[in-house]
Amino acid sequence: MAITAVKENVRLKLELQAGMKGDKPVIKSKTLSKVKAEVENEDLYEVATSLGDLQSLPVHRIKRLEEIRLIEE
Repeated sequence: MAITAVKENVRLKLELQAGMKGDKPVIKSKTLSKVKAEVENEDLYEVATSLGDLQSLPVHRIKRLEEIRLIEE
């Protein structure tokens, strides 16, 4: 039984540091949808850093979120 993975949905998530609560950072996030599934990680990171420069809060973390459908062949 062969299984094929098909990327269905890719999103870009920017986690922004909104301050500190005690010794832990307070994180707010912005998620951008409709990212092309075939985009390379380097290109997505470059776009994310450019978008991060436009934010009023500093970027804490950049994430690529993928939904993958598994198909039995």
